[in-house]
Amino acid sequence: MTNKRMVFREELSVSSDYLRMAVPLMVQRQIPPTPYNYALWYAHVQNTHPELSKALLEQFPGPGSYDPDVSESLFFEFFVKTYLPNSPQAQNLLVNILTQLARSVSKSAEGTEAYGESLKDTLQILEQPIDSERIRAALKRLMEDTASLEDLNSQFRDELAAASAEVAKLKKELEESQYDARVDSLTKIANRRAFNDALQQALSSGDEPTSLLLLDLDRFKQCNDTYGHLMGDRILEIVGGILEEMQDDATFVARFGGEEFAVIATRPLAAAAELAERIRHKVASLRIQRKGSQNVIGGVTVSVGVVEAEGEESPESLIERADIALYRAKDEGRDRVVVLSQPAESSLD
Repeated sequence: MTNKRMVFREELSVSSDYLRMAVPLMVQRQIPPTPYNYALWYAHVQNTHPELSKALLEQFPGPGSYDPDVSESLFFEFFVKTYLPNSPQAQNLLVNILTQLARSVSKSAEGTEAYGESLKDTLQILEQPIDSERIRAALKRLMEDTASLEDLNSQFRDELAAASAEVAKLKKELEESQYDARVDSLTKIANRRAFNDALQQALSSGDEPTSLLLLDLDRFKQCNDTYGHLMGDRILEIVGGILEEMQDDATFVARFGGEEFAVIATRPLAAAAELAERIRHKVASLRIQRKGSQNVIGGVTVSVGVVEAEGEESPESLIERADIALYRAKDEGRDRVVVLSQPAESSLD
């Protein structure tokens, strides 16, 4: 199950209406107004979380159906887990670590408390009139309890070490999950999601000029039809490699989708156009040999549209203008760079 994060941003009047809707539903089902119960039913009457609503009504159809464990489980599923990493493996690891640590701390605390009681009893015996037999028995018990506490502490250290290993495993899982979420699996460069974030950040900074290049492989469908999709994938990988070699602090490259790529260049329009020409020449010079064959595939070309952000231009507007420039490059014969220097130029004839 994939749940979106709960959002409660209503104005006072709206949230008051939700209150008047949620409470009767809880009263009807004899559900205690605990914070997590109210959060569940508030989210239900928002009518924006169908999976939650379905689960609530199935689990608590009427009076006598309330189960605090089920309610707590639903709260964890629809609220807590939405703030955990997206990866199910990472979620399970995190929950296991917390459970393991909670049990270990509880066990250690219980053992320490019992040892304190034993020590207290022993001190009381030593304060009484001398009775060597009782003193000997008390000291023997104290030594045994001390040994038990040492064993418990040793177990606790072992469990902490095991939890540390789980934490390292979780860290690795999170890193891999984050990498997978932002990197295109075929070309190994940034994907559309990472591109969107990078473009938003570049436009928000305002410190440097931001130019955008949109690239599209020419006649790529024809290439797939002629040489097969495996060769098409190979070409995409190679073009992705060419772009990756050009990536630096001022250049962010990504696969935009399909046979399209994008480059965010924090440099003026003229410099971005020069970069686009370098990319175009590198792609045009490609010679790819088919596996198991002496045949060499050439003639791979790319069309590029280049624009520079103006003022507080939005990402959507900048992408739209770059897309217009790209398709002008296509219309004018492909294998070329078209630069739009002003937003006014982006209006279609």
